[in-house]
Amino acid sequence: MAEEEQQQKPRILAVDDSRVMRRAMSKILSKDYDVIEVENGEDAWTVLLNDNSIQIVFTDLNMPFLDGFGLLKRMRESDDARLNETPVIIITGKDDDDETKQEALDKGANDFITKPFDSIQLQARAKAHVTFKQTTTKLTETSDKLERQATVDETTGLGGQRYFCKVGDETHSYAVRHGGQFILTRMDIDNFNSLFIKHGKKIMDSILQLIGEKFAQLVRQEDTIARIGVSKFAVILKETTLSDAEILTDRIRSEINKLAFKIPDNNDVIKLTISAGLYEPELKPDVTFQQLIAETEKHLDEAKAAGGNRIICHSTVNKIDIKKPRNDINIVELLEKLKENKPQELLPQVDAILYHITPLLKFLAYNARDKLQAVLREISKK
Repeated sequence: MAEEEQQQKPRILAVDDSRVMRRAMSKILSKDYDVIEVENGEDAWTVLLNDNSIQIVFTDLNMPFLDGFGLLKRMRESDDARLNETPVIIITGKDDDDETKQEALDKGANDFITKPFDSIQLQARAKAHVTFKQTTTKLTETSDKLERQATVDETTGLGGQRYFCKVGDETHSYAVRHGGQFILTRMDIDNFNSLFIKHGKKIMDSILQLIGEKFAQLVRQEDTIARIGVSKFAVILKETTLSDAEILTDRIRSEINKLAFKIPDNNDVIKLTISAGLYEPELKPDVTFQQLIAETEKHLDEAKAAGGNRIICHSTVNKIDIKKPRNDINIVELLEKLKENKPQELLPQVDAILYHITPLLKFLAYNARDKLQAVLREISKK
């Protein structure tokens, strides 16, 4: 009976080259969890490959053979979704600075705990992440919940990464086939990892929830916004100009700047900024949506490198510079002159004609591209 109860407990992997630390974790957690102890990353990797029941990994950073960073890298780069998504809690020592903690988060760690840890702190970390892992497992076992998981980010209520990529591929394919245009936007919360280290997961998740609500209020219904990383957001803005997209993104940036998040139990207030990269791509059949996202990331990186809290825009679309004419024109009168075989009278007004018919040409290019191209081919033959 005791063995049966042990099998029903959530299984945790404790990885540390210090036997004292491993035993301390086991002593604190063994009442509620089945704790597997190993002394280095290589042994941990072997256990993970052969034991599908591991729900969470607590690992030290400094170990022989394979350290904590190496173990984390193998898990996050694995093609096995189970290994890729298993929560990893990094155990840091008193000599590990914030830069080390930030590096761990950047490499895919879910949380960290600092030695020497007390029993309440360790149990709280285990409970939070095992509960999350169990919830995720139940979702993947049910088809309708699986679909929601793929579509909606549970923390923010926005679209998830897989949903964004699916919509992006469809939007890109349609625009290439039928003519169309869109703007890609990538936004990151500045210095998020530092705030995570200082305030913890619970507080930062509540902040992300509020930010998700704000984003959803500001973008148009026809656009697609998603959370594609811990503090990473992406937007597809359809049929809009780069200048209008910049205005919208700057409004988002300004609204986030106005938010103030009060920390419970003290007087701290968290103020956030965001950086953004905007990209208006020239759409080509041999360029994938993922490549367009990668290009957008470059302009986001420029914004962050320049100090953050700013927007960098870029376009590869060839634009015709048509200035607004001083005087308005009457299209009907101009058409009558063509019928009267007086095209020379239209030549002084070519720029004005182009200015006024460009919106119509864009409409035809987006909605009747094949027919428009056929007409242009016929004209070129004459």
